[in-house]
Amino acid sequence: MCASNHTVDSGSSSRSRSEHPPLRCHCNQVAPLRTVRFNGGRNAGRAFYGCSGWPDSCGFLRWVDEVDELRDMEDKLMEAATENAELRLQIDQLERRVRELLNSSKNKQEQIEELAIESDVMRERMYSAYADRNSSSSSRWIW
Repeated sequence: MCASNHTVDSGSSSRSRSEHPPLRCHCNQVAPLRTVRFNGGRNAGRAFYGCSGWPDSCGFLRWVDEVDELRDMEDKLMEAATENAELRLQIDQLERRVRELLNSSKNKQEQIEELAIESDVMRERMYSAYADRNSSSSSRWIW
């Protein structure tokens, strides 16, 4: 950019940038938001961040729309990372619950097996007692 053909104004954007740290130029100074003022140029009215020492500066220039795109991508990446972390937490909780249910199921299965064994033992005792009672009562009646 030629200084005689372009002028630069500091300005503010309608879009909130408070959620992002300010851009810094190569001089490590905050790069203010500026607007190209040029009669008929293709970048006329285009907003950019430029070195605060312009025109005798480090030459730092970043177009606002490009910075906004990068920041939007960063925001989306951060949202995706947060959602991923939340989903990972839910998966961990579900896996823990599945383990608890499997252990509970295993314990219930063991209890069922124990009760089945007890039932078999009781059934044998009952049949044995029934058989003993029938054999003793039939021997009483036999002459």
